[in-house]
Amino acid sequence: MQSSVDRTYAFVTLILLILGTVFVFSSSYYQALRSGEDTTYYLFGHLKRVAIGLGFFFLGFFLPYERIRRFLFPAYILMVVLLILTLVFGRFVYGARRSIPIATFGLQISEFVRVWIVLFLANLFATHPDVLNRPKGLLLAIVFPLSLVILVAIQPSISVAIISFLALVIMLIYGEIKIKFLTPVIITGLLLFLLAFLFLPHIRERFLGFISQPGYQVQQSLVAIGSGGLFGRGLGAGLQKFLFLPRIHNDFIFAHIAEETGFIGSAIFFILYWEVYLRGIAIANGVVDEYPRMIVLGLNAVIFLIFLIHVGVSLGLLPATGIPLPFVSYGGWALCSNLFSVGMILQISKKG
Repeated sequence: MQSSVDRTYAFVTLILLILGTVFVFSSSYYQALRSGEDTTYYLFGHLKRVAIGLGFFFLGFFLPYERIRRFLFPAYILMVVLLILTLVFGRFVYGARRSIPIATFGLQISEFVRVWIVLFLANLFATHPDVLNRPKGLLLAIVFPLSLVILVAIQPSISVAIISFLALVIMLIYGEIKIKFLTPVIITGLLLFLLAFLFLPHIRERFLGFISQPGYQVQQSLVAIGSGGLFGRGLGAGLQKFLFLPRIHNDFIFAHIAEETGFIGSAIFFILYWEVYLRGIAIANGVVDEYPRMIVLGLNAVIFLIFLIHVGVSLGLLPATGIPLPFVSYGGWALCSNLFSVGMILQISKKG
């Protein structure tokens, strides 16, 4: 049994948080000025969110993962209730109701759906190893997670719903589901996306725009990445942050990083995320018990998947989704969810 956490995993995550703070300030100070605020307005806003995120990190680190098992079903009921309340009373922003207004902030429970899916399926597979080989067991493994994904999609928060659905698929693959059973799950996901395409105009417009030609944001993102060259324009010298690329400190911060640090800086970020992913696999391989092993595999894979999606959008390889870069983009509930995941992974790495 290990007596300390995986220091490499913790150190690289910390480096990403520090670099994120630097680039949030670099990308947002002009927008703050144009809004009549001080140049550090978004920087301090981000630091406050990082502080809250660290609270979730310590929750994930100190809350024993074994105890979580008994709360998985009550947590499911609570998430269903909160997601329904979000649909009814949620704050309407960017064409969706994604958060419940509480005092001066909004609770966005949808960002934790993917975490619950990983924990639920990790427990299910550990306690019932053959569950995916039985129709009733397979139905149980799919219905509960899928019901949460649908509630998220109805908001509509399609990007978060897609990530949550992919978390389900990833866990089914780790659970060694047979292809003949996985295929209907994927088809169900495609049918849900088709419904969103047919009944949600902004999803249809975004997807058709992606097929025909990149939208304005993606075009400006490609300009930013291309203009970075090998070494970049230099820290603080990027041009796209002068309101050419909206929400650059959040949805397109990788493009900003590429513009200011170039190919070399972008490659360093790839290496950092790749190291996080590899260390996560190493932690999982060092765990004997199936339940914590599956938790690490699932949470680690989802974080890396989000990174790939964010970069894919920035490069114009995927439709614009509004997915923040893990640990780097302007903080929010996604940051809290990711830091909770890191805390749990490090807790498991310590216990071995």
